Amino acid sequence: MNGDRILCTIDQGTPTFEAGRTAVNLVCAGDSLTGWNNFGPHSTWPFPTYPDFLQELCIPLGLRVANGGIAGEISDNGPQQVRDYLDLFPNARYFVISMGANDLGTWRDTESTSRRIIGNLARMAQMVLDQGKQPILFNVPHANEAAFPPRIAAEIHAKRDFHNPRLKAFCDEHGIPLADICSRLRDEHFGDNLHPNAEGAKIIAEQVFAVLSSVCGQS
Repeated sequence: MNGDRILCTIDQGTPTFEAGRTAVNLVCAGDSLTGWNNFGPHSTWPFPTYPDFLQELCIPLGLRVANGGIAGEISDNGPQQVRDYLDLFPNARYFVISMGANDLGTWRDTESTSRRIIGNLARMAQMVLDQGKQPILFNVPHANEAAFPPRIAAEIHAKRDFHNPRLKAFCDEHGIPLADICSRLRDEHFGDNLHPNAEGAKIIAEQVFAVLSSVCGQS
């Protein structure tokens, strides 16, 4: 990985960040599946994240990536996060957005929670589109089910099985590109019960890049 080229929002205000933010082409927004910018410097993050691997994949496309992930973020906070990043990275053309895992883990009513997530993602995507830019979403992965008692693992799995098809239907209806990471990640791709390890982060990056490449080819 070449993390030197990626910008992290934790570094806002530093000369390197200020010098590089207008060169960013692609912004990754989301929760801890994306980044740990509320935890401190990138070198201290507990797990690798997909934007590092995505940056490597994006070199042939000439794209520079910014990581704006916030650990613990829920989708209610997503519109403000995206609004901030539209201002912070004015020349970015692509916004990869992923939220919902923390919502599904917080509220018991899966049906209303799924509607809430999709409504918030719809607002985020529309904000990006209104600026003439391209949103890309990805779905909520299953957890490391081996780390949970069987009953809890089944509940977590069922929530993803309920939400992800509805997210896909929304994206299909509105023509928003969606990367399917849920079907690609297995228990061995996690570093703890919920967060991908390096191999898992690489898989997410590859799925996002496949969708991004398709979008770039159409533009």
